[in-house]
Amino acid sequence: MRFGNNHRTALSLTLALASPAFAASEESEGFLEGTQVHVLNRNYFFSQDYRNGDFARNPNTGERQSQHREWGHGVIADVQSGFTQGTVGFGLDVQGVLGLKLDGGNGVVGNGVGVPGIVSRSGANFDGEPKDEYSKVGAAVKVRAFDTEVRYGDVRPTSPVLYASDIRLLPQTLRGLVFRNTSVEGLTLQGGKLESSSDRNASNHRGDLGTVYAGRFKGANDVIYLGGDYVFNDQLSFKLHTSRLDDIWNQSFARFDFVQPINETLSVNTGLNYYRTRDSGKALAGKIDNDSWSAHAGLGYGAHAFKLSYTRIDGDTPFDYVWNTYDLELDAASQISDFNNPNERAWEARYDYNFVGLGVPGLTLTTRYVRGTDIDGSRAGGAYSYYNGIKDGSHWERNVWIKYVVQSGPAKDLSFNLMQATHRVGGDHVAESNVDEVRFIVEYPLDFRL
Repeated sequence: MRFGNNHRTALSLTLALASPAFAASEESEGFLEGTQVHVLNRNYFFSQDYRNGDFARNPNTGERQSQHREWGHGVIADVQSGFTQGTVGFGLDVQGVLGLKLDGGNGVVGNGVGVPGIVSRSGANFDGEPKDEYSKVGAAVKVRAFDTEVRYGDVRPTSPVLYASDIRLLPQTLRGLVFRNTSVEGLTLQGGKLESSSDRNASNHRGDLGTVYAGRFKGANDVIYLGGDYVFNDQLSFKLHTSRLDDIWNQSFARFDFVQPINETLSVNTGLNYYRTRDSGKALAGKIDNDSWSAHAGLGYGAHAFKLSYTRIDGDTPFDYVWNTYDLELDAASQISDFNNPNERAWEARYDYNFVGLGVPGLTLTTRYVRGTDIDGSRAGGAYSYYNGIKDGSHWERNVWIKYVVQSGPAKDLSFNLMQATHRVGGDHVAESNVDEVRFIVEYPLDFRL
C-alpha cells in the first residue's frame, strides 16, 4: 500500500471505520480508579572487545577504541490513568526515565545511539563527555471509544515496520498520533503518524527521523504506518503492515506463522517473513529497490526447541528500518549483526531449552549460530555508498543467552539475563567488525494501582 498526499484523510477514515456502530459502551473504572503505575529498575552491563585489529572511534576524541565497557542503572516509570466514564473516555499516560552511569570513562564509552552502548554523552550529537546521569519525561493524552484507543504525544509503536526500541538501558519514544483497534475477534489493527524520535539516551523529544543504516535526515518530516495482526487460532497467525517514511521510502511487511501439534510433547512450526522497500518522494537516502525475506522451520519436543532458518536480502542496499527502532522480523537478526547487508544470504541454526524440564521453572537457554555470505554492495548508491568496497563479504555470529526469572515470593519477576556473542567477518566485508560482546541485565518490575 502506498500513501499519497491524501494520507491524513485516509488515516481519519480508518479511525472512523475502526469504531463499531453500537450504542452501548464498555464500563470504565474511571480516570483515577483505573490508574496503574509500572516501575522498572534495569541494571545493565555492556562490554564489546574488538578483535583482529578492528576498533571503533571515540566520538569525543576521534581516537581508536579497542573496547567498549559501560555499566548503568535505569529507572523507567510509567503512570497510565484509567479512562473517564461514558461512551467516549479520556485519559493520560506519563513516562519518566532516569539513567545513571555506574562505570564508564571517556575512553571506553560509545555514544549509545549510532555506536552500541548504554551511557549517554553530552551534546546534541552525543559526542561530548559521558554524562553521570540523564533523564526525561514524556506524556500522551488518550481517548477510548468502544474498541478503539487513540493516543497523541510520546508513544511507543509496536509495528514490524515501526517498533520503538527497548534493547538498551532506556527505551526510545516517538512523538505523534497512534491508534489501536480490537473490534474483530482475533484481529488487532494499529497505525499512526509520527513526526519525531527521542533516542534511547536523549533528553529531548524532537530528534530527526531517518534510517538506521543511512542516518537521520531533517527533510524526513514524518513516518506513517498502518497494519493488522490476525490470530486465526492457536496454530495459525498472520501480519500485514505498511509504512511511508517521508521522502525516503515505502515499506511493507507480510508474515505467516503456523504451529502444528503432533502429540502432547511434539510440535512443528514453520513461517515466512517478507519486507518490500522502495524509495519514494525525493529519495533522500538514494535509490532503494529491496526485497528481504526469511523462512524458518522448527521442531518442539517437550522442553526442547530446534529451528533452522534462511534469510535473503535481494537488493544493492541493505535491508534498513526507521532510525533507532528495532525488533525487525527477519530470522537471522542477531545480538551484534542484523545480517541484512546488500545481497546477503544467511543461514541460522537455533536451539532453546526450558529448564522446567529439569524442575527449574524460570530458567531458559538459547544458543544460535548464523552465517551470512555473498555480501555485495558494489552497486550501492546514495547514503549507502559506503558498501561499495564489498564484493564478496561474509561473516558469522554465535550467541549464548541464559535467562532466569524468579517465579514467586517477594522477588517475583526479578530477572537475570546473560547474553554473550562472538562475531567474525571474512572476505572483503569491511562494514562490520570482529568483536566479542557480553551483556548482563538485571530487571525488577514493580506494579501498583491507585
